[in-house]
Parts: sequence; structure tokens; C-alpha cells
Amino acid sequence: MTRPLPNRAPVVILGGGIIGVSTLYHLAHRGVPAVLIERKKLASGTTWHAAGIVGQLRDSTSQTELGKYTAKLFQTLEVETGQGTGYKQNGTINIALGDVRHEQLLRSHDHAARMGIDTRMLSREELLEHWPQIEVDDVKSAFFVPSNGQVNPLDVTVALSKGARAQGAQVFENTTVTRLVLQGGKVTGVETDRGTIATDKVLIAGGMWSHLFAKAHGVTVPLHAAEHFYIVTEPVADLPRNQTILNISEERTYWKEDAGKLLIGGFEAMGKPYGRDGIPAEFEFDELPFDMEHVEPELERMFARMPALAEMGIQTFFNGPESFTPDGRPYLGPSSEVDGVFLATGMNSNGILNSGGVGLTMAEWMIDGMPSRSMLPLLAVRAHPFQKNTAYNAERAAEAVGFHYGIHWAGRQVTSARGVRQVPLHDRLKAAGAQFAERIGWEVPMYYGDDWRDTPSIRWKPWSDHVREECEAARDAAVVLDQSMYGKILIQGPDAVKALNRVCGAEMDVAVGTSVYTQFLNTRGGIEADVTVTRTDDQAFMVVTGHPSQMRDQHWVKSHAEDDWQFQIFDATAAYGLLSIHGPKSRDILQAISGDDLGNDAFPFGAAREIDIAYARGWAIRRSFLGELGFELMVSTEFMAGVYDALLEAGTSHGLRHMGMFAMNACRLEKGFRHFGHDIGEDDTPYETGLGFAVKLDKGEFLGREVLAAQKAKGPATKHRTVSIIVPGLTAQDGPYLIHNEPIWKGGAIVGHVTSGDWGVRIEQMVGLASLENPEGVSKAWIDEGGFEVQIAGQMYPITAQLAPFYDPKGDIMRS
Repeated sequence: MTRPLPNRAPVVILGGGIIGVSTLYHLAHRGVPAVLIERKKLASGTTWHAAGIVGQLRDSTSQTELGKYTAKLFQTLEVETGQGTGYKQNGTINIALGDVRHEQLLRSHDHAARMGIDTRMLSREELLEHWPQIEVDDVKSAFFVPSNGQVNPLDVTVALSKGARAQGAQVFENTTVTRLVLQGGKVTGVETDRGTIATDKVLIAGGMWSHLFAKAHGVTVPLHAAEHFYIVTEPVADLPRNQTILNISEERTYWKEDAGKLLIGGFEAMGKPYGRDGIPAEFEFDELPFDMEHVEPELERMFARMPALAEMGIQTFFNGPESFTPDGRPYLGPSSEVDGVFLATGMNSNGILNSGGVGLTMAEWMIDGMPSRSMLPLLAVRAHPFQKNTAYNAERAAEAVGFHYGIHWAGRQVTSARGVRQVPLHDRLKAAGAQFAERIGWEVPMYYGDDWRDTPSIRWKPWSDHVREECEAARDAAVVLDQSMYGKILIQGPDAVKALNRVCGAEMDVAVGTSVYTQFLNTRGGIEADVTVTRTDDQAFMVVTGHPSQMRDQHWVKSHAEDDWQFQIFDATAAYGLLSIHGPKSRDILQAISGDDLGNDAFPFGAAREIDIAYARGWAIRRSFLGELGFELMVSTEFMAGVYDALLEAGTSHGLRHMGMFAMNACRLEKGFRHFGHDIGEDDTPYETGLGFAVKLDKGEFLGREVLAAQKAKGPATKHRTVSIIVPGLTAQDGPYLIHNEPIWKGGAIVGHVTSGDWGVRIEQMVGLASLENPEGVSKAWIDEGGFEVQIAGQMYPITAQLAPFYDPKGDIMRS
């Protein structure tokens, strides 16, 4: 007899792959008996044919901790449930064939030490001990992580389901969800072919089905299925059951033992989209036709790497679909469009190794209101509405297959779905020599000069000379940047000031014509956004934020406002252009096309004025992310061309030139300006990151106020603190470069890490920002003691660290 569906559930999970089942398990272990609905059988979509590789090392501390948690969970799950998982801690080896990849592996080895993960660099001889039949003559290095492993995906899904049901959770297979029941922008239930379940929380964990299902309900889930190929050999004599997993990024292949056979798969540079018209309704444990011609390059590299494959025989040529996202990262957390809808989907072939950590995190989100660790790069609210477009997702998913492997570097370009979003001046910027990169659909000018060259380097770049010239122009003359892709959010109404004061650390009830630098905060005092807010009228504020945060920041304000507050949020990103002009000549150039008084007395730093700009009228704001004298010009889009042309004409005699984002980043590092997502995030408070000046504790209640008040009361020496650093012994041409995550040592112990870095043209130093840690407090005296070293690709370099920036430490230049 078929069990009836419950009338109500605290949470309904849509999708019985490993992500949905893991979330069910973790909710149940927190006392929340959720209901999971699966259209066919558990794990019958993508999970069942996954390779089952379990890695741990990630870019951030929080995500690495979740990877370590997943590995630990797989070890204990069999004891808890009695269901085998097939987990083996056989380790992984990544090999490098070229210089760039070799340096990246050395940096990963450094990073692993900071993360508390044991790793080793192997010689060719040691590599052959693990893989005696592969060719190693061209191998430069091998990076071994002994604690990684593999698991049987189907078995571990069954174990998680068993563990969840033992705690009161319910699973309903062969049940089709027909729609979500929505009312007033909130989810109130889930309708199925067997009845309706009332609920106020729904998790969409449907893998490759998620995009179209969510789209039908007004929810953005940017992903698409793509085909994934691997081969399985005949049984291999004497193949160890604990054979170490092998990854060869430059050849785009991975190798593992599978029931006495070798399973070898690849992530080709450009994959094949699957299911453009939707996934077939009858899909269950299905395979797709193997496209021999499509994967021929990967197959050739496999057989060249291990000639013995020709004698082993291939038992299976497998092709199965998996979901991939436009940026290669999952979408986790609440939707910004429908209250009560959560997402955990788009795993990009990393579902198994993500599963334990994602399940734990989603349970925290739905029970506690926020996760215990930062999920910043993975937030579902980073999605933009245009990414509902299925054709865009299909084209990008094909390329996203290749994001896994190959060489990752600052100049790695995407080639698919280009030209989706363009600033009003795009054609003029292109004519001026702009070289564009894609960011969330936007074509963003990165530098001006010669065509982009795809020559991987993590030291001196093919365009570095152009960046140098742009930085020097900012210092000596003037530069103009088009930042029109930045988010511009208009918040207006009688309670607009209340809504902003709830989430901002700074006082928002300021005079009209005032620009305020502030952070959006969470209940832990952590930073959720880094923005400027200009009061343009008594009941109107314009928030300017980075282009990735265009949707996220709107959601943060709305989700923390009271229901009876009267205000509106309007996304004005497309309505206004944003040109900024910086440098010692910037005032003279702007004054030449404006009749308003731009002198320091009439227009001081931080002020905002509506002024004449050529034949237009627009807002000018005295700010500069470069640390130079500067003005941000926010003008209605129809006037952008005229304003731009007038600026160029007026600037010709002053040496005005264009600047791209690469140069802007280098300049902001010299000035010690924090970048949200790299230097600051949800786990960092303003006081820990040197931004306490932007907090006004006595303004009234706001998110995180009690935490911040307690932190300030203890004094400035917080346990971790952001500082500026330089590495005097390095050069621009030879490097090595500060990039991200390089460990910092003092007294024989790791005491922090680099959060971002680059060559500083104006100070002629390798410069960066770093987070230092000291249980007794990172005091100025402790910093001034010195003795710090940074570890870059296995080598130690003395550094100088200080609280103040190295360029214009008192800020006299930008206030001049």
C-alpha cells in the first residue's frame, strides 16, 4: 500500500540526489523531520554515475572546513547506519606539466599547510610508485593529498537516506512535483501528482531539472545540463584497491580505481549541452550515446599518458548528463525572488565532494536563518534575472565543463555567450582600445592597448606594460574609468532611511548631498556588502555597489525590513551610467565642462552634488577607489556619450587616458582599499578589517550592533586584523606575485594569509592586503615588531606589514 503524503511539513525537499538527501539527513539530525520528493528513484539523475571523488582543499577556510567535514561524515556514516558507503581514503595526486601549473601546485601546497591538511610534493620516482604505468618524462611536479579519497555515490546516498529516516524524515519516490503554491511572493505549499503538502520552506535540489522548474515560478537558477564522458577498462590485474586518484589538469583528465578497473574521465575545454528543451520525463538511470569524435582529444591524451591502456581493453564508454553553471560554482541559499524558496543545485560535477558540507549548510540556513560559515562565492542571490535565459545557460554550460581543468589565471577568458550586457559607451571604449572580459554577462574593460593574448602567466602579464602606463597616468595626470556596470540601487520612500539604517553600520540619516561609505552587516557583525550611499533627496538614496552584488544587496535590505515600513527599491543599474575621473588633473578637466564650483571648499571629499556636466545634468561624488583626487559621475544613460566626448576633449591637453579594471585593482591595493569578496566578507567585522571608522554605534539599533559594541569595548587589538604588506625583495618582471591565500609566518608559525595582491606601480613594490591572526590580539605593537615572512610557491620572503596603506597613508592626495 502506498503511503499517503503528509498534509504539512516543516521543509519539503525537491530532488533525491545526494545533495537533497544530505540536506534531509542534516535537517533530521537537527530535529526537523523534512519531507523529500523524488520524481523517480533516489540518485537516478546524476548522482548514480558520478565518479565519487572526495577532495577537501578549497579557496577559503570555510569551504575547506566543509570539505573536511564531508570526508569525515563518509567515514562515520557506515557506523551510524549499517549501510556501506564504499569510502576509501586513498589520496589524490595532481600533476603539473608546465611552469605555471607547477607554481600553482606549489602554492596549493603552501595553502594546505594553513588549512591543516597534510600534503606532499612528489618526485617523478615517487609518482611512479603510485602510478607505475604512466609516462612521467614531461612531469614537472606532483602534489599529493593523502587524506582525500573516493566513495560509492549510490551507496552513500542510501546511507544518508537511511540515517535521515531513522530520525523521522520521510522520503517519497516516484512522485512528481507539478508546481509550487505561491501567495504574496511567498511559498505556501508543494503540489504533487499525489496531493499537496503545506509548507513555508522548499529546497530546490533538482540538479539539471532545477533551471526550468524554478524559471516557471519566477526564480532564477542559472544552470544547464551538459554531457560528461568517461571510460572504464576491463579488470586490471594487480590494480590496488587503494589506488591513488590522479588528476592531470593540463590534459583535462582524471583517473581512479573502480571495482578492480580503471575509470578515466575528462573535462573537455568545450563540452556538449544536453536537454535544451528540457530533460525527458522518463529519464531514470539513463546513459547518453557516446560521442567518440567529440572526446577524441581527451582519449588520445589518455592513451599517450598510459600506453598500456591499449592492451587493457575498454569495457565501457560512458556518457551521462550533469548540471553546470555559468561561473562554475553552485547556487546555495535563499532565493532573492520568492520568500521561503531555497536552492542547493548546480554542483558542476562536484556534488559528491560537496554533499556533506552543503547538506549541513542548508540545514543551518533553514533552521538558524544563516549558515555558520561564509558561503560568499556560492550564494544563490548572486544570480541576475537575465540568467533565467535558457539559451544563455546552454551555451555557457558547454564551456563551464572546461572550467574544472586547464590553467586558471587572471587572463583566462570565457568565449561563450559574450556580448550579453554592454555599457552605453561600449563601442566608444572598444574604439579606444578597450580589452574586455566577461563578468556576469557584462563586457568589462580590463585594460586598453594590444589585443588580449591567451598566454598564461601568474607573474608579469602580456598586458602589464599597459597597466603600468594607466597607473602612472592616474598618479601624474588623469584617467577615466567606465564603471557603468556597477549596481545602482535607488531606495526611496518615507521609511527608506529606516531600511538602510537597519542594515548599515554608518548613520544614514545625513543631509541631502552627502555620500556615505558603509557596509551592510549581519547579526554577527560580519560584512554582507561594501557600498557607497548618496542621499539624493529627503526620501531617496542611491546605493552604488559592485556589479556581482546587484541583486544580492537589494535582497539584503528587503529581507531585513519590517513589513509595515513604506519604501521601494528600484534597480537603477541600467538607467544610469557611471564614469569616474581620477588624478591630479581631474578637477581641472571636469571644471572645464562644468560651470559649478568644484573647489575643495565648495566640493569637499565625500560630498555629492547635482551639477552641470557638458550639456547634461548629473550627480558628481567626491570619491576615488584609486586613492587619487577623483569624481564619480552618475549620469542618465542617454547623456553618457556627450559627457564622455566632452571629458576626452577637455582632457587631451592634460594627459587624460583610459583606465581598465586591472590598473584600478593595483591602485586600490597600494591605497589599502578592501575588496568585498577577497579582503572582506561575512565572517569579518569592520573593526577586524580596519573599517571601524564606518561604524556609528550610537545611531540606534542595527544588525550586529551588540557584537560590534562588545568588540570595540575590548580595544583595537582584535584576534584577526587586516593590514597592508609589501615584499621588498621582489620585482614586477620576475615576481613571484602576491595573489591570494599565501601563508604569512612569524616566529616559526603561520599567523595569517594574503587576501589579495599585485604589483604596485606607483610605489614600485609587490603590495597586498593580508589578514593577520594572534590569539592575544593583533596590536599595533605586535605588528611593528616585524619578523613577518610570506610563503610564495614554497619560498619565504621577508615582508613589511603596517596598518596604514603604503600609498598616501594619510589620504591627503584624494582630499586635496
